[in-house]
Amino acid sequence: MPLAYVINLVGNLNVEEDNINTWKNGVVRALKRYMQDGEKAVDKICPECGEEALVYQDGCLTCNACGYSKCG
Repeated sequence: MPLAYVINLVGNLNVEEDNINTWKNGVVRALKRYMQDGEKAVDKICPECGEEALVYQDGCLTCNACGYSKCG
């Protein structure tokens, strides 16, 4: 399974307990570090320009269209 799908799967877990959500966020952040630079984000749209141009760069989502970047 491609790493991007694992990140998306774990990121979409909905659990009521705060400690599980903290764990989930930590796992997602750690997995993003292993994404290859330039790999396209799955089912993600840039919140700034609305383009489907988000790619992973140094573990951060970066928009190739407008330069928006979000780490975490």
